[in-house]
Amino acid sequence: MVKENSHSNLGLYIHIPYCQKKCPYCAFYSEPIDQHKPEQLADALFMELERYAITDPLETLYIGGGSPTCLPEQLLLEIIVSLVSQYKDAAEFTIECNPAQADEKTLKQLRTLGVSRLSIGAQSFNTNELKTLGRIHSPKQIAEAVRMGKEAGFENIGLDLIFGIPESTLADWQFSLECAAALEVQHISAYSLTIEKGTPFGRAAKAGKLAMIDEAAERKMHEAARVLLKDAGFAQYEISNFAKPGFQCQHNIRYWKNQPVVGIGPSASGWYRGKRTTNIADTPAYIEKIENRQFAYSEEHTPAPEQIACETAVLGLRMTDGIDMLEYEKQTGFEFFGLFWNVVKEYCFSGLLICDSAHCRLTEKGLSYADTVSADFASLD
Repeated sequence: MVKENSHSNLGLYIHIPYCQKKCPYCAFYSEPIDQHKPEQLADALFMELERYAITDPLETLYIGGGSPTCLPEQLLLEIIVSLVSQYKDAAEFTIECNPAQADEKTLKQLRTLGVSRLSIGAQSFNTNELKTLGRIHSPKQIAEAVRMGKEAGFENIGLDLIFGIPESTLADWQFSLECAAALEVQHISAYSLTIEKGTPFGRAAKAGKLAMIDEAAERKMHEAARVLLKDAGFAQYEISNFAKPGFQCQHNIRYWKNQPVVGIGPSASGWYRGKRTTNIADTPAYIEKIENRQFAYSEEHTPAPEQIACETAVLGLRMTDGIDMLEYEKQTGFEFFGLFWNVVKEYCFSGLLICDSAHCRLTEKGLSYADTVSADFASLD
């Protein structure tokens, strides 16, 4: 029997569905803030949180979006104060920050109130790439945001980067990596650009109007990140994530270990008390549901134990440490090799996995083919 509820703590994710301007590649639910009344959303967020009646200790808090820093300053600070008063013992409290919205005074207040980790959406240090991505900030503003974060007292700062941007080159990507490492932050995420249906990029790609990077070039970019960031003192701990020792993002590790996270806000997803949920991606409809004392789910289901076991394997293989056999069996109730022996044998033989009686993980070569490998752990068929 699956033992998802055996965890003694959990994470909390709060989605702020606002941004100053929607980026053409972004598939996350967000809308321009000037079309909404954010005070109403803030009230709804805490009403929803109250409905969960959380009693488990909270290990991580994460406010993402959208762009949380586009909220009016006083409203953002009131949200932080309320969260800290309820969950003051959380070991990690992250907030996402748009470089164009970084403000020295606000950052100092956030740090003083208890936010411990700053995640800055840099994406690129190349001006042309930022324009392609529709970003509103400049490379200079990224460096300024990091500087202000450090002066505000943040000792845990992360930068998000994107590779595989249309018309970009390996040299462009290496330049962004070098610039990010030079800022002496503690964490760097390196994500491959994903073209999502329904986005302007998705429509342009379908129409043949987007000069896409081929798969081989993307693989070289990912490999370049692993080499360059290792040389700069960052250890890769997940396919797309690199950190200085002791600065891995604990909240995201919860997702990769398939541990419980409560999701609050429009479009937020959660995994709590054996149930997966996704809220409706419509802010007015979300607020109406919550004000009527209902949950605002668009999806809600209880996965079967075998499905949870597969999900735990797929997610766990994203981590460079891979899957701990005893931990896996304790969490899922299944013996890993008993479920996946044939798949494991195939990928060990091809040099993409390395396994022993205690652990199973991707090899250096396997990290470049992670999606292909993990897909074969997604079901027991």
